[in-house]
Amino acid sequence: MCSASPSSLFPEDLTVKPIVQAFPAPSNINIPSDLLREILSRLGLKANIHASLVCKTWFQVAVSVRKLQPHPWLFYPLKGEANGDYILLDRQRSQAYKLNFPDLKGHGFSCSRDGWLLVSTNFPSYLVFFFNPFTREYIYLPEAAPTSGYCLTFTAAPTSSSCLVISLNDRSICSYIEIATWRPGETLWTTHRFENLLPGRRWKSCVFSNGVLYCLTTFSNIGIFDPSKATWNILPVEPCPAFFQVDLGRRVLMTEHEGDISVMLTSRNKNPLMFKLNLKRNAWEEKRELGGLTVFAGHPTSLTRAGLSVEERNKIYPSHNGHLGVYYSLGTISSRFPTSNYLSNRIAWVDPPHNNFNL
Repeated sequence: MCSASPSSLFPEDLTVKPIVQAFPAPSNINIPSDLLREILSRLGLKANIHASLVCKTWFQVAVSVRKLQPHPWLFYPLKGEANGDYILLDRQRSQAYKLNFPDLKGHGFSCSRDGWLLVSTNFPSYLVFFFNPFTREYIYLPEAAPTSGYCLTFTAAPTSSSCLVISLNDRSICSYIEIATWRPGETLWTTHRFENLLPGRRWKSCVFSNGVLYCLTTFSNIGIFDPSKATWNILPVEPCPAFFQVDLGRRVLMTEHEGDISVMLTSRNKNPLMFKLNLKRNAWEEKRELGGLTVFAGHPTSLTRAGLSVEERNKIYPSHNGHLGVYYSLGTISSRFPTSNYLSNRIAWVDPPHNNFNL
């Protein structure tokens, strides 16, 4: 009979408790070890833990291929940034590195993923490029038509064959929605136009998950762009009144974790609110706790992590230059974001490389 490993080996909030007794696998079923390793290596952390409870063999393979996400580092400009000086901060080890990147002066970060930042600027000309603060690499994208407001993101590192850059131009007063895509190696953007089904609504945030782009309006509407089918649809999500409050200092932050889409509402001197998108009910559900997860909040990209230390779970760490110990918790009166400067688009959380590197 197969036996599962003790649950104490896993973080408490990520422990999966079996509800039935495990039975030995039929003798005529034998998955080759190489195939089992390949299958389990494709699973996320939660699914990996589920699989490890099947039997001792699966537990050993699951643990050997388990992918624990690293602590993100904080990348921010020094005050004044006149010379393009930046700090790359390893918050976990309290180590800071002063680096100089004059080409970044005055630019904002649109997205962070796999150690890369997508940088954009409208002045003196519209420009989009990838930047890696660890390797100091730059990858410039083709010129695109300027726009006053948009959602801009990418799906994987620009060195990956699965990389796709997606830009949604905010033309709320127009009769159409314009979405442009670009892949490494292409010399031009591919533009798609769709009927504007929500005229007057502005698209403010976006996140890529489940193979599609989720876009959010200030009124909690959700639009979905499927790049594989080049389609645009509006989900019939019930409006959430919490999104309607007028607050000029508010930041609406989207994040995803293993297919779950969440939105955090932060306002000056107010408690942060977190809502999860229930795709089965097409409704927003307020979350009173984070279920053992840790959110590294940033504007516009927030990163969610599982399996961190007990002290770091159920906490929200905002992007702010130099403040190592600042964190917030849902529902705690003292957990209030003091100013909107904590979530500047010139400060970003960024994943460190998995291999060794020198700064």
